[in-house]
Amino acid sequence: MAVKIVKLVRHNPWWKGEGWEREDPNLSRAGEIIPRKEVGIKENSITLLRGIRRAGKSFYLKILVKKLISEGVPARKIVYIPCDRFTRREVKGFIEELKLRHGELYVLLDEITYLNGWRLLLKELGEDGITTIATGSNPVEIRKEVELLPGRGVEGNEYYFNPLNFREFARFMNPKLPTVAFRYDEPVVDDIFAWYEEIEGLFYAHLQTGGFPEAVLDFKATKTIKEERYEEIIRLVLGEIVKSGKSEEIARELLEAVFRLKGNRVDYVTLARETGVSHPTVREYLAILESARIIYTLEAWDVSRKRHAHRKEKKIVFQSPLIATAFAVYLGEDPLEFVEGNVEWLVENTVASHVIWHLEEPILREKHTFAGFYYDSNKECDLVIKERGKFFGIEVKYGKVKRKTYPFPVIYLSKDELGDDIVPVSLYLYGLKKSRRSI
Repeated sequence: MAVKIVKLVRHNPWWKGEGWEREDPNLSRAGEIIPRKEVGIKENSITLLRGIRRAGKSFYLKILVKKLISEGVPARKIVYIPCDRFTRREVKGFIEELKLRHGELYVLLDEITYLNGWRLLLKELGEDGITTIATGSNPVEIRKEVELLPGRGVEGNEYYFNPLNFREFARFMNPKLPTVAFRYDEPVVDDIFAWYEEIEGLFYAHLQTGGFPEAVLDFKATKTIKEERYEEIIRLVLGEIVKSGKSEEIARELLEAVFRLKGNRVDYVTLARETGVSHPTVREYLAILESARIIYTLEAWDVSRKRHAHRKEKKIVFQSPLIATAFAVYLGEDPLEFVEGNVEWLVENTVASHVIWHLEEPILREKHTFAGFYYDSNKECDLVIKERGKFFGIEVKYGKVKRKTYPFPVIYLSKDELGDDIVPVSLYLYGLKKSRRSI
């Protein structure tokens, strides 16, 4: 077993003592650390962080290692295992051997969904009371599998791990900006509208980076995004499909069809016709992409019945504008020209994802329970939230605001207008925190 333990040494340089950060593959390359919300780790329980790849989960785990050591946890009781490098049997063997040597452990399992039978491993760790922090890029199975772990210490310890939202991005780029926070339906911008020019300029930068940490650091250093970032995004998107055992070609054609829609409504049958597959296949692929935190599929509300109208057309939004820009580059477009030419669509996507991140929580408050949109024969509201049985609409008007009559209250998000029911979108998003279980 000792030979197998040796395989972990390069992934756990803190076992050697002080100065380990210089040897760590994540921290040694970090020119600057972007602050993220801290999660309180509960002893003898499982904490699960699920979110899109490249959002910074591995780096976050290494920062957690530093924190644990600073709090007095012996370094050799902390084990980090990149699960895409080992089998479940090896991982289990590592943990058993280290537990014999050191007693209580803090086990950090990065990208656990790469392991066949990962749910069984988590179940065993939960039953043994081992403090475990696991990350997963969340293919569609992870949610279903976690729901099969009642009483294993996961309840209340599951978090979404998203790219930086605009608030986090802006405060990282300019720490001198004022602190303000409000609910999505009660924006109070009196304390920040004097900062509009600074915040608006940062908002356009956020649209380019999409909140992905490496792109953010690129932009802060050079005011541009490295071309390799776009390739990384395309690879991670298609990789989630392949990892789920599905066809990369079908996924590519489906995503290109979604991209061409530019936020227009569509039904599964139309997408099936465009991609040459059945509409159940379209639904399955979209479900995988949504679980991988790449898109959101928004359903229309039947307001009179206070439920989603499942047979009506859908809207599909990208969870980060960098994902849409990466597909534009993949299809031969210039990234800056794409952002400039499609800014209103990208802003609509960004508003939808930020409001959902503001409200969502694993299991109890997932997107499908509270978010959707509304349309009838002559008007459409971009995003409609249902809370406590009541609806609230959010409409993005990056040009001139034209009010319409809806069967629910609405706030309009403009480029630069401010009024009783109108707020500049950059100020609105700057005030939105992520939910208590979103990092």
